[in-house]
Amino acid sequence: MPQPARLIWANNRDNQAGVTLTGTGHSDIIDLAQVEAVFFSVVVGSPPDNIQNVPGPGRWLTVSLQVQDAGGTWLPVAALSPRRVNFAGGSSMPYYADQLHDYASVGLFLPQSSELSRTARPVRPILPLVLPQYARIRWDVESVGVPPGAFGRTVISLYGR
Repeated sequence: MPQPARLIWANNRDNQAGVTLTGTGHSDIIDLAQVEAVFFSVVVGSPPDNIQNVPGPGRWLTVSLQVQDAGGTWLPVAALSPRRVNFAGGSSMPYYADQLHDYASVGLFLPQSSELSRTARPVRPILPLVLPQYARIRWDVESVGVPPGAFGRTVISLYGR
């Protein structure tokens, strides 16, 4: 029987409500030696104005899970771009109205899928991949054509099994 997933890393261990992200940064090295698969997520409780889902005029946030190769190079294996969730008909659910989020699963025994889920949104990335021993989380807050912004009350989590 599989073991329950456990929290491996989170950016909000000192502040449950989340932290404010600006600029570029990364976590310390995360040891993945004891896990075969991870669930990686980001939730933004207070997004800035002029948020964009992709680089362009406005502000955007990219959070990536990176693994280290034998030469010490950090390689991104999953990149998250938090955005509002719209369901069939274009409406957002009331409990998600003010939050942005995104998530992915990466690991050895995960099926690859690109089908649509029952909520009519694309299934989040599921990447079958042997996990190297070391990883880190990187975030990039960027803006084009507008003053720099901050992504407040942001929680980044990495669970493993």
